[in-house]
Amino acid sequence: MKPFKTLCINALLITLIISAVITAVNFASDPNFDLRSFVLSKGMLSGFLTGFFLYLVNTFLYRQVCQVFPQNSHYVKRILLFIPATAVLTPIVVFIIRFAILKIAVDQSLLDFVAKQHIGTYFNMTLISIIVSLLIFSFYFYKAYKESQLRKQTALTKSANAQFESLKNQLDPHFLFNSLNVLTSLIEEDPQKAVNFTTSLSRVYRYVLEQKDKSLVEASQEISFARIFLNLLAIRFEGSLEIHIADGDIQQDEQVVPLALQLLIENAIKHNSLSLHNQLHIHIFKEYDRLIIQNNLQEKESINGMGIGLKNIKERYALLTKHPVTVTKTTDHFIVGLPLIKKENKAS
Repeated sequence: MKPFKTLCINALLITLIISAVITAVNFASDPNFDLRSFVLSKGMLSGFLTGFFLYLVNTFLYRQVCQVFPQNSHYVKRILLFIPATAVLTPIVVFIIRFAILKIAVDQSLLDFVAKQHIGTYFNMTLISIIVSLLIFSFYFYKAYKESQLRKQTALTKSANAQFESLKNQLDPHFLFNSLNVLTSLIEEDPQKAVNFTTSLSRVYRYVLEQKDKSLVEASQEISFARIFLNLLAIRFEGSLEIHIADGDIQQDEQVVPLALQLLIENAIKHNSLSLHNQLHIHIFKEYDRLIIQNNLQEKESINGMGIGLKNIKERYALLTKHPVTVTKTTDHFIVGLPLIKKENKAS
């Protein structure tokens, strides 16, 4: 919303332009046109003040109309409400300004002023006010439309970049290398477990490829994937990792950004030490309208690249909802809260 000072400047500039056009038309149509007398006349003053205040009044009116129909897609409804409203206000404004000028200039009484008024004058002023207002607001609507398109394009670009970064993180060659090492060991020690590990690994990569182009997935589906991923990690770390998932309260219409859980789980393992005697506990559960991922804090001494995964998730959420990802770090725990986005209200 523009400040009042800016509105007054705009009103002054637009009124000056209109006054200049009227002056030019009169000058072109009448060779004996007296520019000085016209500019200094009460009619010119009346027209100038009328245009100035009509701009302010119509701008205020249009703001009220936009509050009634806040969506930009309701532009037609805004215009249909604005036209009759300004048709009522314009004659009132014109009447007040014309009477005030004559009252100050010649101390004309209200009855004498009313008696000399012609309905045609007010009809013409109302018509001009509507046309000029529609032209001005059409310009601002077009400008807002182009800005909206630019924001959408920027959002799509950011989303594509975020998804690309997410895909690169999920297909991390270190993860694949470590998984192949585990698989090699299992083939020798427990062939059946190796088969199960291979099946789970293929399901992980299939899920990654299936979800990479989606902005949202069902939270229950993401948790099911997290179970598969965590089972792979449990095999890899052999008792050093404890997993607790409570998803009984998750609703079917609740969604999260895809692959967020895997990124957060990988972060927990990457930034914390774990062993048989120093287990890492990862808890996933719902709390109010958020999916909570919590792990006990036992940070490694040297940590590189911390925060990249979280930044990725935050950027993706910022494109979808006004509710932010929450991050809480205490002396004992690291907790991330992912907003659960309802299917029917993704932009809430």
